[in-house]
Amino acid sequence: MTIQISVDEMEQFFKRLIQRIKDDKIDFIDVETDYYWIINSDVWDNFDVTPDISVGSLIDDWNSLQKVLTSEQMVTYLDYDRFASILRALSETISPLKKKNIENSSP
Repeated sequence: MTIQISVDEMEQFFKRLIQRIKDDKIDFIDVETDYYWIINSDVWDNFDVTPDISVGSLIDDWNSLQKVLTSEQMVTYLDYDRFASILRALSETISPLKKKNIENSSP
């Protein structure tokens, strides 16, 4: 099974995500974590193996993305991984799953 993802739909979706943050009157998001687990993309969908896990840094990711914005660095497809990590951290900061899991487990 495959998913066909159009660039136009991705653009529309990102615009809606940004608009949601603006509608919620959020100008800045303070992410209080740096390190996170990475599962290499060559095995992240292979359930027949136990993946090697490495550590990523949101600070390093953000610094690299900032260099793209200032044209110090060319955009690469690795930036999708970096931005995905940032998006996950933003999601967890705005609407923490940890907090929800604790609330749902309370009697």
